[in-house]
Amino acid sequence: MKSDVVAKRYARALYELGQEEGLEQKFLEDMQNMALIVDQSKEFRSIMESPLYDIILKKRILKDVVSKIGISEYTANFLNILLDKDRFVFLKDIKDTYKQLLDEASGRVRAIVTCASELDKAQLERIAKTLSEVVKKEVDVDVTVEPSLIGGVIAEIEGKVYDGSVRTQISRLKQSLKGEI
Repeated sequence: MKSDVVAKRYARALYELGQEEGLEQKFLEDMQNMALIVDQSKEFRSIMESPLYDIILKKRILKDVVSKIGISEYTANFLNILLDKDRFVFLKDIKDTYKQLLDEASGRVRAIVTCASELDKAQLERIAKTLSEVVKKEVDVDVTVEPSLIGGVIAEIEGKVYDGSVRTQISRLKQSLKGEI
Protein backbone atom coordinates (compact mmCIF):
# COMPACT_ATOMS: atom_id res chain seq x y z
CA MET A 1 0.00 0.00 0.00
CA LYS A 2 2.75 2.47 0.91
CA SER A 3 4.50 1.95 -2.43
CA ASP A 4 1.31 2.94 -4.28
CA VAL A 5 0.96 6.18 -2.33
CA VAL A 6 4.65 7.04 -2.71
CA ALA A 7 4.67 6.14 -6.41
CA LYS A 8 1.60 8.27 -7.13
CA ARG A 9 2.95 11.28 -5.25
CA TYR A 10 6.35 11.28 -6.94
CA ALA A 11 5.02 10.31 -10.38
CA ARG A 12 2.45 13.11 -10.22
CA ALA A 13 5.15 15.65 -9.30
CA LEU A 14 7.38 14.50 -12.17
CA TYR A 15 4.43 14.50 -14.56
CA GLU A 16 3.44 18.05 -13.63
CA LEU A 17 7.02 19.23 -14.14
CA GLY A 18 7.07 17.43 -17.49
CA GLN A 19 3.90 19.22 -18.54
CA GLU A 20 5.30 22.61 -17.55
CA GLU A 21 8.51 22.01 -19.47
CA GLY A 22 6.99 20.03 -22.36
CA LEU A 23 9.25 17.08 -21.57
CA GLU A 24 6.76 14.37 -20.60
CA GLN A 25 8.11 11.85 -23.14
CA LYS A 26 11.74 12.62 -22.32
CA PHE A 27 11.06 12.02 -18.63
CA LEU A 28 9.41 8.69 -19.47
CA GLU A 29 12.42 7.62 -21.54
CA ASP A 30 14.76 8.70 -18.73
CA MET A 31 12.80 6.79 -16.10
CA GLN A 32 12.61 3.69 -18.32
CA ASN A 33 16.36 3.79 -18.94
CA MET A 34 17.15 4.20 -15.26
CA ALA A 35 14.72 1.43 -14.26
CA LEU A 36 16.38 -0.84 -16.84
CA ILE A 37 19.80 -0.16 -15.36
CA VAL A 38 18.50 -0.84 -11.85
CA ASP A 39 16.97 -4.12 -13.07
CA GLN A 40 20.12 -5.22 -14.88
CA SER A 41 22.67 -4.30 -12.20
CA LYS A 42 22.01 -5.87 -8.81
CA GLU A 43 25.12 -4.18 -7.43
CA PHE A 44 23.93 -0.72 -8.52
CA ARG A 45 20.45 -1.38 -7.12
CA SER A 46 21.78 -2.60 -3.77
CA ILE A 47 24.01 0.47 -3.39
CA MET A 48 21.24 2.92 -4.30
CA GLU A 49 18.62 1.26 -2.09
CA SER A 50 20.77 0.43 0.93
CA PRO A 51 20.87 2.78 3.92
CA LEU A 52 24.36 1.46 4.70
CA TYR A 53 26.04 3.46 1.93
CA ASP A 54 26.81 7.15 2.33
CA ILE A 55 24.51 9.52 0.43
CA ILE A 56 27.51 11.34 -1.06
CA LEU A 57 28.81 8.07 -2.52
CA LYS A 58 25.36 7.23 -3.89
CA LYS A 59 25.04 10.65 -5.54
CA ARG A 60 28.50 10.39 -7.07
CA ILE A 61 27.70 6.96 -8.53
CA LEU A 62 24.31 8.19 -9.76
CA LYS A 63 25.95 11.24 -11.37
CA ASP A 64 28.37 8.96 -13.28
CA VAL A 65 25.56 6.70 -14.49
CA VAL A 66 23.32 9.63 -15.45
CA SER A 67 26.09 11.28 -17.47
CA LYS A 68 26.78 8.05 -19.38
CA ILE A 69 23.17 7.39 -20.40
CA GLY A 70 22.18 10.98 -21.21
CA ILE A 71 19.41 11.58 -18.71
CA SER A 72 18.03 15.12 -18.55
CA GLU A 73 19.04 17.45 -15.74
CA TYR A 74 15.46 17.51 -14.44
CA THR A 75 15.33 13.72 -14.18
CA ALA A 76 18.79 13.62 -12.59
CA ASN A 77 17.56 16.10 -9.95
CA PHE A 78 14.44 13.99 -9.45
CA LEU A 79 16.57 10.87 -8.91
CA ASN A 80 18.70 12.76 -6.40
CA ILE A 81 15.55 13.71 -4.50
CA LEU A 82 14.59 10.03 -4.42
CA LEU A 83 17.99 9.30 -2.91
CA ASP A 84 17.67 12.13 -0.37
CA LYS A 85 14.26 10.91 0.76
CA ASP A 86 15.19 7.17 0.75
CA ARG A 87 12.66 6.54 -2.01
CA PHE A 88 14.95 5.08 -4.68
CA VAL A 89 13.52 1.65 -3.87
CA PHE A 90 10.22 2.85 -5.40
CA LEU A 91 11.78 3.81 -8.75
CA LYS A 92 10.05 1.06 -10.77
CA ASP A 93 6.66 1.80 -9.19
CA ILE A 94 7.13 5.52 -9.84
CA LYS A 95 8.08 4.81 -13.47
CA ASP A 96 5.01 2.57 -13.94
CA THR A 97 2.70 5.15 -12.36
CA TYR A 98 4.24 7.93 -14.47
CA LYS A 99 3.59 5.87 -17.62
CA GLN A 100 0.02 5.35 -16.48
CA LEU A 101 -0.47 9.11 -15.97
CA LEU A 102 0.96 9.78 -19.42
CA ASP A 103 -1.35 7.19 -20.99
CA GLU A 104 -4.41 8.59 -19.21
CA ALA A 105 -3.60 12.12 -20.35
CA SER A 106 -3.31 10.96 -23.97
CA GLY A 107 -6.52 8.89 -23.86
CA ARG A 108 -4.70 5.56 -23.86
CA VAL A 109 -5.18 2.64 -21.52
CA ARG A 110 -3.09 -0.44 -20.89
CA ALA A 111 -4.57 -3.92 -21.10
CA ILE A 112 -2.94 -7.02 -19.70
CA VAL A 113 -3.84 -9.99 -21.88
CA THR A 114 -3.07 -13.49 -20.67
CA CYS A 115 -3.22 -16.29 -23.22
CA ALA A 116 -2.32 -19.98 -23.46
CA SER A 117 0.30 -19.52 -26.19
CA GLU A 118 2.15 -16.75 -28.04
CA LEU A 119 -0.03 -14.51 -30.20
CA ASP A 120 0.95 -13.38 -33.67
CA LYS A 121 0.78 -9.75 -34.76
CA ALA A 122 -2.64 -10.08 -36.42
CA GLN A 123 -4.18 -11.65 -33.31
CA LEU A 124 -2.71 -8.90 -31.11
CA GLU A 125 -4.09 -6.20 -33.40
CA ARG A 126 -7.53 -7.84 -33.40
CA ILE A 127 -7.54 -8.07 -29.57
CA ALA A 128 -6.37 -4.43 -29.24
CA LYS A 129 -9.06 -3.29 -31.68
CA THR A 130 -11.81 -5.20 -29.87
CA LEU A 131 -10.75 -3.91 -26.45
CA SER A 132 -10.49 -0.40 -27.88
CA GLU A 133 -14.11 -0.64 -29.02
CA VAL A 134 -15.18 -1.85 -25.56
CA VAL A 135 -13.49 0.94 -23.57
CA LYS A 136 -13.74 3.59 -26.30
CA LYS A 137 -10.04 4.50 -25.91
CA GLU A 138 -6.79 3.52 -27.56
CA VAL A 139 -5.40 0.36 -26.00
CA ASP A 140 -1.79 -0.77 -25.52
CA VAL A 141 -1.61 -4.52 -24.97
CA ASP A 142 0.86 -6.28 -22.68
CA VAL A 143 0.81 -10.04 -23.24
CA THR A 144 1.67 -12.77 -20.77
CA VAL A 145 1.61 -16.46 -21.63
CA GLU A 146 0.09 -18.95 -19.21
CA PRO A 147 -0.29 -22.45 -20.69
CA SER A 148 -2.69 -23.52 -17.92
CA LEU A 149 -5.44 -21.48 -19.63
CA ILE A 150 -5.65 -24.26 -22.26
CA GLY A 151 -7.00 -21.79 -24.81
CA GLY A 152 -8.70 -18.41 -25.15
CA VAL A 153 -7.61 -15.19 -23.43
CA ILE A 154 -8.13 -13.21 -20.26
CA ALA A 155 -8.02 -9.43 -20.66
CA GLU A 156 -7.67 -7.04 -17.75
CA ILE A 157 -8.32 -3.40 -18.54
CA GLU A 158 -9.32 -0.44 -16.38
CA GLY A 159 -9.88 -2.74 -13.39
CA LYS A 160 -12.24 -5.07 -15.26
CA VAL A 161 -11.47 -8.65 -16.20
CA TYR A 162 -12.84 -10.22 -19.37
CA ASP A 163 -12.31 -13.97 -19.07
CA GLY A 164 -12.69 -15.96 -22.28
CA SER A 165 -10.35 -18.78 -21.30
CA VAL A 166 -11.11 -22.44 -21.89
CA ARG A 167 -10.01 -23.17 -18.30
CA THR A 168 -12.78 -20.93 -16.93
CA GLN A 169 -15.36 -22.37 -19.31
CA ILE A 170 -14.47 -25.89 -18.16
CA SER A 171 -14.65 -24.77 -14.53
CA ARG A 172 -18.12 -23.28 -15.07
CA LEU A 173 -19.27 -26.44 -16.82
CA LYS A 174 -18.07 -28.54 -13.85
CA GLN A 175 -19.90 -26.28 -11.42
CA SER A 176 -23.14 -26.46 -13.38
CA LEU A 177 -22.89 -30.26 -13.63
CA LYS A 178 -22.26 -30.57 -9.88
CA GLY A 179 -25.22 -28.32 -9.15
CA GLU A 180 -27.59 -30.43 -11.28
CA ILE A 181 -26.58 -33.84 -9.85
